[in-house]
Amino acid sequence: MHTSPVTLKEIAFYAGVDVSVVSRVLNNKADQYRISPECQEKVRKIALERGYIPNAYAVGVRTGEFNCVALLHGDFTNKSYLPEKMVSEIHLNLEKQGKHLLLARIPKGKVKNQELPMIFRSLMAEGLIVNFFQDMPPRVREAIKNTPMPTVWLNDKMDFNAVYPDSFAAAKKATEYLIKLGHKKICYCDIYSYNRRPDAHYSAADRRGGYAEAMQKAGLDTWDISPSPDLKAEYSIDKQVVLFRSVLERSDRPTAMLFYWGYSVPAVYSAAARLNLQIPKDLSIITFAGETDQRIGLIATAMIEPETHMAREAVAMLRKKIKAKQTNIPSKRLEYLFLDMKTCARITSR
Repeated sequence: MHTSPVTLKEIAFYAGVDVSVVSRVLNNKADQYRISPECQEKVRKIALERGYIPNAYAVGVRTGEFNCVALLHGDFTNKSYLPEKMVSEIHLNLEKQGKHLLLARIPKGKVKNQELPMIFRSLMAEGLIVNFFQDMPPRVREAIKNTPMPTVWLNDKMDFNAVYPDSFAAAKKATEYLIKLGHKKICYCDIYSYNRRPDAHYSAADRRGGYAEAMQKAGLDTWDISPSPDLKAEYSIDKQVVLFRSVLERSDRPTAMLFYWGYSVPAVYSAAARLNLQIPKDLSIITFAGETDQRIGLIATAMIEPETHMAREAVAMLRKKIKAKQTNIPSKRLEYLFLDMKTCARITSR
């Protein structure tokens, strides 16, 4: 049992190396000094066995490096989409770099200087990942612009310093898949009223645009059944069922539907069942969804948002920015994953 803190000198003695080697290994700088993997493993093993606990405060004061990255997020999914798999992957990849994750929340409503997240009022992190894409308070946006912390934006379509999935290409791919199955009457639906705003998340326009381009390229008419924002259908499954039933009971009803998000799928199943329509025999459906949805139960063929890939790329980009300080890095655009849940079938003559 150790009664006093274990020192670098003590670890160096047991490892048979110089103190500077121990310092570089435990401060995650071994690679840049070309310290062999065997030596690194030996030093870390002895440090663990001896119960060494680094003093992060002392290191931060001495070097100005806190081995900490802040993740800035909000309270609502329409402003800040933060699924558990994304958070876990960010945390895991930061740990591989010897860094820890600090969550910083943007408060609701108007933000005064004293209400800014602590990361803007105190030196706490050496990098920032922003996961907030709609209605960001002006003071917070100004604070991000002026912060000395290298910053990467998550799930936001920007030319530089961002990692985001390609919603346009994914919607086009999903629509083309339905067209190849012989579908000609394919409708698109986005039930979220806030997605009709001019400042909505880029995915709202891109998914609708990708669908429209695929339809037009095939010489087919587009059919957007998205409800009026006044209906507030995102808050009521019953309203969605009424909407989908009104479309599906038409004589010229669609044979396939593409949805902005999976929240609409239970309602379309209900509407179809009430009209004795079978999925996928009578109606094919594809939706956008997240990786986390697979764990809780996904019941439709989907374009899966690459949450873990997005997290890994954001951490990798931020690492480059921390090394290069404020150098702009071209944004990274990611592909969606296609998951076949057998809710699409080849069209039969009607």
